[in-house]
Amino acid sequence: MSEPAHPFAVYEEHPLVLAARELQPAIRKCADEIEAGGTIPPHLIEALTERGLFRLNIPTRSHGEQAHPLVVFHVIEALAHADASLAWVVMISTEVSLLASYLPNSILSQMIGGEEPGGPSCRIVGSSRVMTIAQPDEAGYRLSGRLNFVSGVEHATHIVATFMDFEDQVRFALFPQRAGRVIETWDAMGLRGTGSHDWEVEDAFVQHAHTWAALEPACAEGPQWRVPDRSLVAWIANAGHAVGTAQGALDDLAGWASESTTGDTSPLRDREPFRLAYARAQAEVSAARALVQISWNRAWPMVERGEASLESLGHCRLANVYAVHSCVGAVERLFKAGGTKAARRSWTLERRWRDLQTARQHGAALEWNFDAGARPLLGLPPRRVR
Repeated sequence: MSEPAHPFAVYEEHPLVLAARELQPAIRKCADEIEAGGTIPPHLIEALTERGLFRLNIPTRSHGEQAHPLVVFHVIEALAHADASLAWVVMISTEVSLLASYLPNSILSQMIGGEEPGGPSCRIVGSSRVMTIAQPDEAGYRLSGRLNFVSGVEHATHIVATFMDFEDQVRFALFPQRAGRVIETWDAMGLRGTGSHDWEVEDAFVQHAHTWAALEPACAEGPQWRVPDRSLVAWIANAGHAVGTAQGALDDLAGWASESTTGDTSPLRDREPFRLAYARAQAEVSAARALVQISWNRAWPMVERGEASLESLGHCRLANVYAVHSCVGAVERLFKAGGTKAARRSWTLERRWRDLQTARQHGAALEWNFDAGARPLLGLPPRRVR
């Protein structure tokens, strides 16, 4: 008698997730190059693009994948298991693509080349910070300004920029990347390979039809764009990034734990304090992964039916932010238990630790997410999130 299928197998074994896992050996082979060079090698960018991993949150009608949130979670998890910087670049593109899909499908499809064989080869990145100044133009806007922390900007095809219109309303604009210039500014302790540089435009024209207001409803059809707070759907990818990075640290450390250390022939795995720390870290990461799976698996069918409760969405937000915080804590525990060797660059543990410390600074991991998740559970009105 065959065993029943795992309840989350439909997401974990989705073709897009399998495509991400297929790339893991090639990504790991380039991990040191990514760290040292501060960018993703072009051949990996092309491999990710060809497999559709930069169009996870582009609508089907614009020839994107419009993937289930748990598929997005597992794709980013698989990539982060191999390298956190590369996964971060795909993660940000996925999140910003969700935002770009507020444009009408026909316009978005035309801009990103949706009719291309095999689907669009677009890589959309950007920033939600209001950094650009708008000037009036008869057919649209002329924008000048500088966006910062634009992860993957070097390899992007399109940029989402944020500006204030003439009625003091926040608007977004979708530009070709070539409309501005990249200014190399990224120098951080972690996620060093993301190339999160600045992007600057000067008197760049954008048609009114290529912009949209922050508070207007999305034009895309699908449950991803019916959730009241778009950051909720976007930031499940941050949870996947944290879980994949932390599980990668655990799996790498399991291999090194059999090595003896200088001045002490006892391998880490033979020391009870290390085993206890490793066990707790693995439990924390596994619990974070399961909480995301359970919370989203319960809530998403209701979202698809248009019946999602604020309480179910609150649990999803708590799962997203808890995953980041618990995975950061798990890798901190491993770093401490690893002793002197944990600080050596010959191990990836110190890199994983730095990457997660940096990832925790993203809005998806800020403390207000706990409050936003708890409010509906306590009968309070939702926290307003732009």
